[in-house]
Amino acid sequence: MTMMLNVDDKYVSEVENFIASLPKGAVELKNSLDDEIAKRVAEYRSGKMQTTPLMDGLDNIRKKLVAQL
Repeated sequence: MTMMLNVDDKYVSEVENFIASLPKGAVELKNSLDDEIAKRVAEYRSGKMQTTPLMDGLDNIRKKLVAQL
């Protein structure tokens, strides 16, 4: 079973203690998107990520919208 929990900050330690009390292998914790975001930010800052200037993207959208008029 997969479950996602949103835990109030004041109860995080209690939830973590409960999970730690379960038998080894009973629960698999996955990180939030923080790791993926950090990876993409690092890739962007390195200059390796292919990007499109915002105005180029908006120009394409604008052309499509005008064509529909």
